[in-house]
Amino acid sequence: MTATVSIAGLRQELWRKELFEDVRDDLYLSRFMGSSPTNMIQEMTNLRAEKGFKINFGLAVKLDNAGITGDSTLEGSEDQILTYEEEVQIDQIRNGVLLTGQMDEKQTAYDMRQNAKSLLADWFAERLERDLLRKLCGDTTTTGHDFANDTDAYDAAHIVYAGGQSAIGNITTANKMDCKVLDKAKQTAILASPKVKPLRVKGKDHYVAILHPYDAVNLRQDPVWNQAQREANVRGEENPIFSGALGMYNGIIVHEHEYVYNYADGSESATVSRNMLCGQQALVLAWGRPVKWVEKLFDYENVFGVSCGAIFGCLKPRFNSADYGTITMLCAGAAASTA
Repeated sequence: MTATVSIAGLRQELWRKELFEDVRDDLYLSRFMGSSPTNMIQEMTNLRAEKGFKINFGLAVKLDNAGITGDSTLEGSEDQILTYEEEVQIDQIRNGVLLTGQMDEKQTAYDMRQNAKSLLADWFAERLERDLLRKLCGDTTTTGHDFANDTDAYDAAHIVYAGGQSAIGNITTANKMDCKVLDKAKQTAILASPKVKPLRVKGKDHYVAILHPYDAVNLRQDPVWNQAQREANVRGEENPIFSGALGMYNGIIVHEHEYVYNYADGSESATVSRNMLCGQQALVLAWGRPVKWVEKLFDYENVFGVSCGAIFGCLKPRFNSADYGTITMLCAGAAASTA
C-alpha cells in the first residue's frame, strides 16, 4: 500500500507560503524591492541555495574616460571599470506563540492557527520593516539596530540641513521640511561623487523621499508643495513606487513612514528627523532562507505552539565610507497641532 503524504506537513508548508505572502503584502517597502541593482532596495537570494553567511556584491562607478576620437588607437587606452566591493551578512531571527492548553482555549484548532499566523505575520513584517528603515536612516541608538549588519550613520557629503543650518545641533524647531529641502537633496544627489543614481520609471528619472509623519505634515503646509500637487500629481501612475505616495515634486516621489528615525538632538533638544532621499541600491536585502513556519504540540498534545522565523540581513551600501544611494535630510518636526 502506498503511504499517504503527511497532511500536517502539507498544512505547514501551505501556512509557510501564505505567511511569507502576508508579510510581503504588509511590508510598505516591498513596492521598492526587486532583484536588479537598479531597484531602490535590491533583494539578493544567493544564499538560499548555497552555504554561507554573507554575500559580496559590487558597486560600480560610471566610466570617466574622454574616449578616443577618429582613427586614434584605442588599444591600451581603454577605460577602467572601478567597482567597490560591499558585503552584506545574514542572521536568523524567530518568534513563536504558545497557547496555554485545550481547557483554556475557546477556539477551534483552525482559528488558533489563523490567529497565530496573523499575529506572527504582523510581527515579522514590522520587525523586517523596522530593520530596513533603521539601516536606511542610520539609526545607531535604538536597541536591535545592528541585527546581522552594523548600522552606519550618514556621512558629511550626503546630508542636507533644513533652514540652511550646517550642524544638527543648530537645527531649531523653525527649520522644517519644505520644498527647498527636497530641491537641495536632489541637487546633492545629482552632484555627488559617485552620483546617486535615480530610479528609471517609464523613461523618466525619479528619486524617492521617505519622510517621518511629522515632516510630512510640515511639507503639506508648504504652499510651493501644494501648488505642485494641483498642477501635476501622481494620479494615474501604475508603477508600484507611486502607490501610497503623498505626491510628487521635482521628480521626487514622496512617501511617509512612522519608522523614519528621529531624535531630540537639535537646538534646545528639538526633535530632528533623518528623512531619506533614495536612488538605486539605497538598501540591499539578502535572504538566506525565507519565512519558515513550524507547528508543534507539547505536553501530550495538550498545548499547541507555532513559530516563524527567517534568515536575512540588510545593509545600506557605502562607497569609500560614504553613502552610495541616499541623501539624508535633517529637519525639525513635532506632533501636529490643532491650535
